[in-house]
Amino acid sequence: MIPAVSVVMAVFNGARFLPETLASLQAQTMRDFEIVIVDDGSSDDSPEILRAFAQAETRCRILTQTNQGQVSARNLGARSAMAPLIAWLDADDIAEPERFQLQRAHLDAHPQLAAVGSSIRTIDEDSKVTATVSYPTGPANVAQAMRSGSALAHSTVMMRREVFMEIGGYREALLHAEDYDLWLRLLDGHDADNLPLPLVRYRMHGGSLSFRRRRQQSLAAFAARHCAAERLAGRPDPLDGRSTPVGDEIFKELAIEAERESAFRMECLAAALHPPGQPLEEAWLGDNVLRTWALRSYLPRGRYVRRCLIPYARRIWSHHRWVESLSWLARAVYTQPLAASWRLLGGK
Repeated sequence: MIPAVSVVMAVFNGARFLPETLASLQAQTMRDFEIVIVDDGSSDDSPEILRAFAQAETRCRILTQTNQGQVSARNLGARSAMAPLIAWLDADDIAEPERFQLQRAHLDAHPQLAAVGSSIRTIDEDSKVTATVSYPTGPANVAQAMRSGSALAHSTVMMRREVFMEIGGYREALLHAEDYDLWLRLLDGHDADNLPLPLVRYRMHGGSLSFRRRRQQSLAAFAARHCAAERLAGRPDPLDGRSTPVGDEIFKELAIEAERESAFRMECLAAALHPPGQPLEEAWLGDNVLRTWALRSYLPRGRYVRRCLIPYARRIWSHHRWVESLSWLARAVYTQPLAASWRLLGGK
């Protein structure tokens, strides 16, 4: 018998939080669903936890693969799903008991919708709620918000499997923003919505997002928006068929205008430098400071000095690179004396 919903989850070394996530599935008020879990080559206790769970839970199927990453694992899970609806859940998050029931009812009542998400509660490593985060509701508001960032939280989304297959699933080229890219492609011909209730507890923990991943995520999100704009203009998606994640070469490869590249790089640089003292890749940081300096004619001078040049000069001063620090400080004063002076005196 075909279930109403397939819960699809990718797991890689998720043993610490996995039991709590699995327990939230068993606590669902709706019972008509299967659980498809892809173990992406875990080397911790995840395989043992999953085997024990599958022995006790007849609705669960465990698929295994060598470690190929979350894009591959999620696509495998979706291809293997039997139900017409897919509910995504990350292996460290917790679904509220009424989640599947409410989202299935919403999709049944609104056949024009391809996907529905919800608001979230963030939790820490000890599962304590730290905040409630709302997402836009109504298809028009979701579509508008999606122009600048993801308006659907991945772990909250229930979507129609036929739409997932139609648009080609997740793309490896947009690694770490593959969900955002999926939503943008979904919105090319379909609608999405969010329920206002927080139906998932989304875990924030130390291992969630490294600097390297944040950098890749920012590049991939930028590329996903660019591809969406190209499709909207009636041109081919420039990343169709690409199998390797995008990198810094994407600006030349996609012929991105200098003004857009400079704005993107400045915001990434500012985010990396605030708050001060974050662990960063110094080679990347130095390269991007030099690149934004080369593109400075396209940037708002005061903002660039306050958010990038002065914080960077202070950072390398703290690393005892005094001559280099004084050089960047001199460039900041040359570029915008008032902004540099204000920032040095403690202004923001």
